[in-house]
Amino acid sequence: MSTRWQLRRAGALRVREWDDAGVIYDAANGNTHLIDALGLELIDLLRSHAWSLEELVAELREAFPQDDEQAAAERLSAKLEQLARLDLVAAQA
Repeated sequence: MSTRWQLRRAGALRVREWDDAGVIYDAANGNTHLIDALGLELIDLLRSHAWSLEELVAELREAFPQDDEQAAAERLSAKLEQLARLDLVAAQA
């Protein structure tokens, strides 16, 4: 079974978006984070349900036209890890 990514506290997150970035406020702990467009897209997708990395790569493929599938997966994996360090998302086995 592959790892699936999910939001930690979906109901506590408040998002304000601009053209290429946004701010996420986590009402559960009072933290505010500046997030780039890719991070915002991942947060938005994860609101609906948990996704595997492979599913996210397929869903966001057009966002990485210059990358092959492996490079896109590495980029998304790095972004998910960054969001996990901010305690916004978590990996579940």
